[in-house]
Amino acid sequence: MGSCLGLIDGDTTCKKTTKPLFFHPFTKGCNIIMDELHGFAERSNSFNNGILFTNRPICVKEVVALKILKAEMNWHGGIRVGFTSLNPSEIDPLTLPQYVCPNLTMLHGFWAAEIPDEFAQEGMVSHFWVEKNGKVFCSTDEGRKLHFLFDRVPVDCPLWAIVDLYGRTKAVQLLDPSQVTQTLKRLPSITQFQIPALPKEATASVNLSRSPQFDDMEECIICFRKGTNAIIYPCMHASVCFICAQIVFRTTATCPMCRGKMKTVCKVPFSLSKNKDIS
Repeated sequence: MGSCLGLIDGDTTCKKTTKPLFFHPFTKGCNIIMDELHGFAERSNSFNNGILFTNRPICVKEVVALKILKAEMNWHGGIRVGFTSLNPSEIDPLTLPQYVCPNLTMLHGFWAAEIPDEFAQEGMVSHFWVEKNGKVFCSTDEGRKLHFLFDRVPVDCPLWAIVDLYGRTKAVQLLDPSQVTQTLKRLPSITQFQIPALPKEATASVNLSRSPQFDDMEECIICFRKGTNAIIYPCMHASVCFICAQIVFRTTATCPMCRGKMKTVCKVPFSLSKNKDIS
């Protein structure tokens, strides 16, 4: 049987429920086979048509834990996870597309992304959950590394979890509460990260006055809503807003432009792109 409920320490958003969590027994991709308890799921053939849903809504900060049981390395890409505000019981299985991304994520009420390969190797346990601010994160079974997946998920409505056994990921199992709880104790809180100050030797190289070289910068390449008002150190790339820069620093600490290691980020008092909101 799947997990009943695993909550990140200190959360009071969701009242504890005794209703078990397992995969929805009927609304699933045509290549999915499951055990009698609907806690084990496997894609029988090909690399697609492996969409799964949970049987009940997931609470804010409730962790869905999946053990990767089988992987087929001859395929590209891997497991995708996310949430939907649509009740799977009201979805006709025959209408499910081959893929969650992009087929379902283009529709209203679906949010999903691929878990990085390093988080979804055979034998690993991957966790994902939604925070109170609508941001979705995943973590490995070691509980020492977080990865930001996506945001803008409405948490004021019921949310069912989505799992797509795509590509290399062939079989998974939902874990029981005791296994989830032990891992949660090791998960770092996303509010515990502190961004280091910009080193003194780098301060002189950061020109905080508007420079012609920034006038052609586009909006933030992550959220596409705000202006680029952050500089990444030491590569000095300025392609994201400060909010997204903080999220990247707290999760992967890798510059989205050059993939270089981030040591810190610096907020500038204006947008480096034209006519963009920096609030």
